[in-house]
Amino acid sequence: MSEQQSGAGYPQQPVSGQPGQPQQPYPQAPYASPQAQYQAQQQYAAYAPPAPSLFDKLGVPSVPAILGLSGLGALALSGLITGTSDGTDLQVDVAASLFGLPSVLTAVIVMFALALFGGEKLRSLWKSLTVAGTGVFLAGFLYDLLSLPDGSSGSDASAWIGALLLVGAYALFTAGALLVPGKAVPAAAPAAPPAYPTGQQPAVPPAAAPQTQQNQWPQAPQQ
Repeated sequence: MSEQQSGAGYPQQPVSGQPGQPQQPYPQAPYASPQAQYQAQQQYAAYAPPAPSLFDKLGVPSVPAILGLSGLGALALSGLITGTSDGTDLQVDVAASLFGLPSVLTAVIVMFALALFGGEKLRSLWKSLTVAGTGVFLAGFLYDLLSLPDGSSGSDASAWIGALLLVGAYALFTAGALLVPGKAVPAAAPAAPPAYPTGQQPAVPPAAAPQTQQNQWPQAPQQ
């Protein structure tokens, strides 16, 4: 047989499984230990959106609502402490500001509630009226303090504590009204959790075995 017929000098097509032919190993998927899986679950839970609070369900901003509730609490404490007074002139003035109806205090609480729940159209008006009511109260209350006669009012600690709590309640209502946003702020979307919080890479699927292509090597010419 001639050299051309035997195909000598032409490269031969490799045969799978022949010795000396290195085979590419399949990539293995990384194994996640139970501790790594637990850490991943904890980090995913940290990115979960929190449950809506009571203020979110009511549709009101939380900080002004908390200030308003604190103002109501200060009024309650002021009434309780002032009630233990000895009936001085200061105690009479504080009690008149707390329990008088109609009073500036009632108007300020109503204006604050309208700023909190009344929508956005007249919110700036309610804020302005709340500040104006607080200014009227402070002016009148300061006049009452300066007009106190010489007597036992200076040593009436309960009345003075009640007066300070009353002024603090007005301050809380005013601050809460001013902190109410003028326009509704859309809730920010919760941050998406990272794809792989533990730093692990996704499991690589096994690569498909390379298919042997036919007619890859030149054939010997036929005689």
